[in-house]
Amino acid sequence: MKAVGLSLKFLLLLSILSGVLTACDSSLPPENTQEAINIGRLICGGHLPLAIVENKYQNELKTFRLQTVQSHDWNDVVRDMNSGELAGTFILSPLAMQLIHEGFAGKIVLKADRNGNGFVLSKNIKSIEQLNKHKSIIAVPHIFSQHHVLLTMVMQQHGIDKDNVIVLGMPPRDMIASLKNGEIDGFVVGEPEGNKAISLGIGWMAAISPEIWKDHMDHVFMVSDQFINQKPEELQELINYLIKGGQYIESHPHEAAVMGVNYTGSAAEVFEKVLTDPPDWIDYSDMVPTQNDISSMAEKMVNMKLWKKVPDDLGRYIDLRFVEKASQKIFQKNNL
Repeated sequence: MKAVGLSLKFLLLLSILSGVLTACDSSLPPENTQEAINIGRLICGGHLPLAIVENKYQNELKTFRLQTVQSHDWNDVVRDMNSGELAGTFILSPLAMQLIHEGFAGKIVLKADRNGNGFVLSKNIKSIEQLNKHKSIIAVPHIFSQHHVLLTMVMQQHGIDKDNVIVLGMPPRDMIASLKNGEIDGFVVGEPEGNKAISLGIGWMAAISPEIWKDHMDHVFMVSDQFINQKPEELQELINYLIKGGQYIESHPHEAAVMGVNYTGSAAEVFEKVLTDPPDWIDYSDMVPTQNDISSMAEKMVNMKLWKKVPDDLGRYIDLRFVEKASQKIFQKNNL
């Protein structure tokens, strides 16, 4: 009995000592035990602010725990939004508009970034004008994508007959391999896929999106009306930190590129080049969507015959309350 008593005392002492050591170990981050909120994403540089929140600010969140859900195809994102599995998602701006246009109960509440895309052609094609000499296949992530809009614009700018180009919707992760295998002649996609293709010697950069449509709306953050109405405090906090994440990217491109490797699917040095050279290749400094952004994109979609007309009620596509409040708070803080 005496031996057993000593053993119990010893185990109790070890338990207390372990608790003290754990409490004193400042390297262990506090665990966020709040309810998880699922936010969708693809591997894409335009979704980098979400990476910053997840990797840098997660333990600062007070009202919820961020749970990102990675997909490889935009159709999966659409399915998960419609099913309610996702409270919101980073998404192609025209695709978000199309979903709302078709009746999805949701709103665009934030611009993820501006610009941010590249037009890559096979090395067998020496200039954009050469697309007029034979029928070519150019891939874009989705028919309802800013990339399709940019491709249409660059073709018009260079006098390319639309009948000479077959536009193919393709998941971004498949584009480099398809270009390498000669299955497509080029692609328009969010960075860093274009820069990666160049670093691998597979293609060349025919144009970057600031040269085609300066400061265009790229990816956006769309959320369900249910999320807006039932969890406005959580949504406000998330948008506050997403804007903070955008500012961090602008001021710390190297650290952001390292932090976002799993989001961009590229080595940090590849995406750091996108963030810095040229400096406006992708921009996270202005994340407030406007009705003019929506109107401009809608007009492009009508010209491409993706929509029959520009809707009269463009205000129903966006909800600016949360981003304006977040921007005002940051402005006040920066001017103290």
